[in-house]
Amino acid sequence: MGNRFLKGAMILSISMFATRLLGVVYVIPFQQMVGETGMALYSHAYNIYGLFLSLSTLGIPVGMAKFISRYNAKEDYFTSRRIFRFGLIFMTILGVVGFTILYFIAPLYARWVLSGVPVAEQYHSVSQIATAIRAVSFALIIIPPMAIFRGFFQGNQDMVPSSISQFIEQLVRVVFIIAGTFFIIRVLGMSTEAAVSFSVFAALLSGIAAFLVLLYYWMKNKRKFDALLKTSDPTQKSPDISHLFLELISYAIPFALLGLAANAYIIIDNGTLLGGLEHYGYNSLQATAAQGIFTGSLFKIIMIPVSFAIAFGQPLVPELTRFLTAGNGKEVRRVLIQAIQLTCFITIPAVIGLTILSHPIYVMLFGRGYEEMNIMGGEIFRVGASIGLFMALYSIVMAILQGIGAQFYGIALLAISLVIKFAGNVLLLPRFGVWGGVIATNAAFGFCIVGSLFIIKKRTHLKFGILIRKLAPTFIFSAIMALVVGGGRFVLYRVFPFNETSRLSGITYIAALGLLGIATYFGLAWYFDVFQSLFGFSPSLKGLLNRLRRRKQE
Repeated sequence: MGNRFLKGAMILSISMFATRLLGVVYVIPFQQMVGETGMALYSHAYNIYGLFLSLSTLGIPVGMAKFISRYNAKEDYFTSRRIFRFGLIFMTILGVVGFTILYFIAPLYARWVLSGVPVAEQYHSVSQIATAIRAVSFALIIIPPMAIFRGFFQGNQDMVPSSISQFIEQLVRVVFIIAGTFFIIRVLGMSTEAAVSFSVFAALLSGIAAFLVLLYYWMKNKRKFDALLKTSDPTQKSPDISHLFLELISYAIPFALLGLAANAYIIIDNGTLLGGLEHYGYNSLQATAAQGIFTGSLFKIIMIPVSFAIAFGQPLVPELTRFLTAGNGKEVRRVLIQAIQLTCFITIPAVIGLTILSHPIYVMLFGRGYEEMNIMGGEIFRVGASIGLFMALYSIVMAILQGIGAQFYGIALLAISLVIKFAGNVLLLPRFGVWGGVIATNAAFGFCIVGSLFIIKKRTHLKFGILIRKLAPTFIFSAIMALVVGGGRFVLYRVFPFNETSRLSGITYIAALGLLGIATYFGLAWYFDVFQSLFGFSPSLKGLLNRLRRRKQE
């Protein structure tokens, strides 16, 4: 746990895991109140908002972290503070611009989403989708300035403010969504569309809460930052502000564009899924429900393991920048291999578990009293689980490209992958249904991953043989876990047949088989000392007691 990359990654990982877990838990009562079609409307608004959020923040948290890390290494704290101050002004303006554009293009986007679906078969109207999009657009005013604060703290190797603010943001959002939806539907008797519009508007309220948390940490640490500012070399001339902004944007925009992949792919799904699935043979209700499950519920689940890759990627960029600046190629290779190892160590078993237990997971979290809908949801989860692994690997290799200064290669790969995704959807959805959408998504991600790995190999002299040997235990342990859980499911089904409409049945299967899988995988990792090589320690009761005693003595 000694190196800064691993420590920062662990802090962000815990926060992101808790945040994503909240994001899944709230969906259970929310979907029960608004239904699959309400979830589809929610995803229509949130997916385009996510794209605009990425464009409005311009990848500033990581770009700012890289900028601050570079100038702090030179002990030029004056320049660091200067870009922070002007960055706040710039990002506030950018947020207002993003809000204005999204607010006014909402009807155009709504028409695009419904294109290809006959008017008589449209489950939501253009005005309903546009209203939900406009409700969430207000959050763009507050979120971009927050990105400056988060990037500034991360550049100073302090991941706590970002982590706490992210968790508070999600917690407040969940509370407003559940309470607001219940009050609007059950107390006021208003429509599902009204409840969804308020739910997406909660993004603004939660953003304000997170911003206040960041302000608290800024005031708390301001004296320390001011002390560093006084140590800046007064004879060192700071570049003019236009040069600083160009430098910051050169770091930030590529990261923002590279982070758009998932949102861009989902937006392509939003414009092609309904028509494609109806050509495949779904009726309007089935197609709308399938879209809500695929672009909403499924992605909420797979983003839990993917969030670890994102968490590993954020401290990875400034860490790789630091080693490259020092000309330490050996440390560059060590850190990037460790990042890929950590990503696969978490993501591969999670994806396998979701594939094997797809139906129990869907029924437990999102199931309703309709067997046909639950079977559809379980199948979509089973088919789409693999997207999680591709998305996680994409996130980490793109962070590596950013850290080694090869981000523009990543942008070129992403641009080609969008063509692959769109063409794949158009060609495969009418023939294979949801399978076609999954194949198109994984092909697009896979193209970026393979291309990026060859660029990384060329730039860092990474040996694929070493990487594969490091990953071998994860592959082997995951395969053993799959066999054990698969066998356990076969036995459990004989004793306690799974009921597609019973949440209790889903909970029973997850509790029994989930614990069996976790015990198998992490037991193997502990026995063969994988924890020691990855995290620098091996979990044991004795070690935990010794740590507690040392802390008590301190």
